[in-house]
Amino acid sequence: MAHDLTFTGERFVPGIEGEIVYEHVHRYAFARRYAAGRRVLDAACGEGYGSAILAGAAREVVGVDIDPATVAHARASYASVRNLSFVEGSAAKLPLPDASVDLVVSFETIEHLEAGDQTRMLAEFARVLADDGTLVLSAPNRPEYSASRGYVNPFHRHEHDRAELDRLLDAHFPARATRTRPRSSSSRPRCESTSTALD
Repeated sequence: MAHDLTFTGERFVPGIEGEIVYEHVHRYAFARRYAAGRRVLDAACGEGYGSAILAGAAREVVGVDIDPATVAHARASYASVRNLSFVEGSAAKLPLPDASVDLVVSFETIEHLEAGDQTRMLAEFARVLADDGTLVLSAPNRPEYSASRGYVNPFHRHEHDRAELDRLLDAHFPARATRTRPRSSSSRPRCESTSTALD
């Protein structure tokens, strides 16, 4: 059913080929280690393939996306995965109760929001996470992703360098560590932490 969603070059849709597959699927493979037996939120889940990957290890997964057609597609595509559900909603105003998840996964989402909504999104992640919860988040590092290549992504509202992102995270996620992966022409930095992982 992935053919029902149009690939825009920004939102990954299974069935396309190339490096973009690695860039998207590996993030969920990385996050899966944190999902075992936990209640998981996949924020801005898109088509749902990543939520399904996480559901293979998690107790339950809820994917949230702002686009109604994408949520409908995800529900239909992954209806057979019993511990997986999809809900329409904004990452800056999550339709979930306080402390209702143990893991929040948010890959390549923050840069799609205006600066004010970015702080609201992080506050929402902190609100829905249990006290011992974990955030796994990825974002392009502006100096590597855009500035070094003279590239402007029309879908991105506000990108950060690593220090800017760290300052944003400090309010709700002060404990974190960084790991970067080798850079290819289109790869992006990533980092991980015991309470926050950034990819």
